This record gives sequence, C-alpha cells and structure tokens, in this order.
Amino acid sequence: MNAKHRAGYRLFEILSPLVFAILIPSHGLTQTQSNLTKHSPVEANQTTDFAVGRSPDAILFDGTNIWVANQLGDNLMKLNASDGSNLGTFPTGTRPVALAYDGANIWVANKFSNNVMKLRASDGILVDTIKVGRGPEALLFDGSSIWVANGGDNSVTKLRQSDGATCTFIVGTRPVALASDGKNVWVANNDSSSVTKLRADDGTNLGTFSAGKGPMGVAFDGINVWVTNFYSKNVTRLNTDGSLKDRIAVEDGPAAVSFVGGFILVVNYGSRSVSQIEPQSGRVVQTFAVGRGPLDLAFDGTNIWVANGGSNSVSKIKSTSQSPTP
Repeated sequence: MNAKHRAGYRLFEILSPLVFAILIPSHGLTQTQSNLTKHSPVEANQTTDFAVGRSPDAILFDGTNIWVANQLGDNLMKLNASDGSNLGTFPTGTRPVALAYDGANIWVANKFSNNVMKLRASDGILVDTIKVGRGPEALLFDGSSIWVANGGDNSVTKLRQSDGATCTFIVGTRPVALASDGKNVWVANNDSSSVTKLRADDGTNLGTFSAGKGPMGVAFDGINVWVTNFYSKNVTRLNTDGSLKDRIAVEDGPAAVSFVGGFILVVNYGSRSVSQIEPQSGRVVQTFAVGRGPLDLAFDGTNIWVANGGSNSVSKIKSTSQSPTP
C-alpha cells in the first residue's frame, strides 16, 4: 500500500511507514513459539465483506448492532449485525478513530478535534461533546467512567459518566490503547515501547513495564495482560504485576487485540489477517484472512467483525468449531 493511502490511517500517523515494519525481525521470543502450529486462512465462504465509509478505523458491537468509525469520512455507520445493512450514518468530529459503549450511548474519539462525542445508541442523536487532551486515540468504558488516551500529550483522561467531571494522568509517550483488568487500567504507550498500569479508582501510576516495539493494542483475559507489538510481529504476555510471561509470534503488523469467545484475537495490519490464540497454551490455533489494512475488531457473540482501513470495508467472519483447551 502506498504512502498516499496510508496517510489516512492511524497507523501511519503513529508509526513509520509499513514497509519498515515488514523489514524489522522479531526479537526476544521465548520457547512459546516452538509450540506454534501453522494454519491456513479460513475458507472464503466463511467470511463476508460489507462496504462502509472511508478508512474504517474502529468497530464495536452494542449488543444489537455494529458501529463503525470511518476516519476519513468523519462519520459513524450503524450496521445490522445479522445482514450488514446500513441502519444510519451519523456525523462526527474530525478523524474519528476510537469507540466505546456504556450500555446506552456510543462514545467516539475525534483525533483532530481533540474531543469525544456521546451519541445515543438507539437513534444516533448527539448527546454531548466533551473536550479532552490532544489527539485522543483510544477509549475505554470501565463500568463507571470513560477513559481517553490522548496520544498527542502523553496523558489519559478519566471522564466520570455521571456528571462529566474529568481527571488527567500522565503516562508514557503516545498512548494509543486501553484495557481494564477490573481494578486497573492498562495503557499501551506506542512510542515508549511500554505499558503503564493506572489504579482505576484514582489514577495512581502503579508502574510502567516493557512491552515490544511499537505497542498498538492491549487486552486482559482474566489472568494475563496481552500487548501487541507492531514492529516486533509478536504479542507480549504480561503477568498482572507487569512482569514478562512470554512473547508469542503472530503475523505482520499486529495492531488491535481483544479477548473474546475464550480466545485472544489479534488483528495483523500488514498480513491482512486475524490470529486466534488459545490463551492458556499461547498457541495460534487459527488464522483468518480479511481485507486490506485491518485495524480493529469486534465480537457479536457469534461472529468476528473486522474494520479494514485499507479497503473501506468490514469483514464478518463466521464462528468456527475451535474451542479453548481446558
């Protein structure tokens, strides 16, 4: 993909051009990799693609419908989860790049507007627009508050849902992803090659820990914290005290990561694929082919949905028979 096309994507803005990522080898892999088995991409008839807006960057499931943030379209699209039909398109600020759902509302981070918007999920009506830090790039709802990673000023804002009160905490360089372990918020610092652990109650910094090169995503599986390392072509698995458990090889350009359906799912931007990892063993048990430049994923309870930033589409992947090892 050429620089002109990549210029619209969040990865282009926070990382060097993709070609350099392809040339950088993986480092520091542990014995976990020796147990990996290679799998063919899922059959084509298991994946259906739907056209959306320009450069879809984020995707989520609200319990009924799929929402897609089209970064270069400055809008959100609401899709019917059963057939992918468009149920509505709603304007946002400039460069919507992240989404969260609080049980009633869709929150969207507008990177170039330095704000977040709150839209009613039932009809897409704008409820509120709230100023945050510079370059918001990630959102998280922890059950009571909305957390915003401000990539432009190396901070995280905690936005209290009840009254809109905010607190801001300094983290590493260019925070781009957030995850909750129930008590703490984990922040992936893209330019620091690290993750920061914040106590959710008051934002106290409980430590900053090494990840890999260019961390892009973070997730919690109930036991461990998983961090995707875009330049390292691997995923770092951390214990909850921040110590390294291991590193697991995936495909090129791992970006978003989620724990869904009993598996860790990793979106591989450079390989146009999703890796499905069994979390206990760390084995890659399945690889799914998707569209160009996949950036984010969501799970509707049955199917995996992937936002393909490079092909203006989302892929819907049918659930497979793979199941976690007891």
